[in-house]
Amino acid sequence: MERTRDRARVDPWQEGDDWQDGDPWQESLARSRARRGRSRRRSPGLAGAIPILALLAVGIVVIALSAGGPDDAPPAAAADAHTPTTARPPATTRARPASWRDCPLAIAPAGYVNPLAQAIVNPERIDQGVDYAGVGRLVAIGAGRITHLGMDNTGWPGAFIEYQLRGGADAGCYVYYAEGVVPADGLHVGDTISAGQPIATIIPAYPTGIEIGWGTGISTKAYAKVAGQWSPADDDDDIPSAAGTNFSALIAALGGPPGKNEG
Repeated sequence: MERTRDRARVDPWQEGDDWQDGDPWQESLARSRARRGRSRRRSPGLAGAIPILALLAVGIVVIALSAGGPDDAPPAAAADAHTPTTARPPATTRARPASWRDCPLAIAPAGYVNPLAQAIVNPERIDQGVDYAGVGRLVAIGAGRITHLGMDNTGWPGAFIEYQLRGGADAGCYVYYAEGVVPADGLHVGDTISAGQPIATIIPAYPTGIEIGWGTGISTKAYAKVAGQWSPADDDDDIPSAAGTNFSALIAALGGPPGKNEG
């Protein structure tokens, strides 16, 4: 959420590739047999020309039968038996890096935990994510990796902490904890985290409370913002985004309090 909860107006916050098999493999088989005979050059008469022509015809037939004509190609098995073959390299599949567009936004609790399990909170409105007020610690929903830690100039009224899930139905999705939070001690970008690991501490009585939701891995931008589901007008009218509503449903499925639809 990018406004104070008492609706006091402030300056807008800034938000912030297969192998293509090389050209087809080509194989060529070449067979040639040459027979050269010695013959005298003479100018035979008509009577002597006939047996000569007959001999030539017989020779042509013999050569054709031994070498094979254009329609008499050797069987493939025989050709392979005389021709060394080279195995093609196996096709290489490149894993496409997950982006916010790949996030399924699945509401499937298996392998995940309630991120609010170690906090006492009151649910507030759903906007880009879900707003809460309270105290305690926020834990990781699932195993993942820290992708952003920021306390100043985040484009939010406070901090912005983000991690990418590496397992479960929403593997590849980004989750953010923003506003009135501070990162857990010793946490750094690139750290691998596990489900239930403390990620942030809520700042008690923080003016805007906290917001948690789906991120994008793009600076400090929320999924709803980048996907075009949220605008300043929606913020003013308390209209929940689809991504925020989805995240609220996931929290509820994990046993936490869902947010409120105030629009």
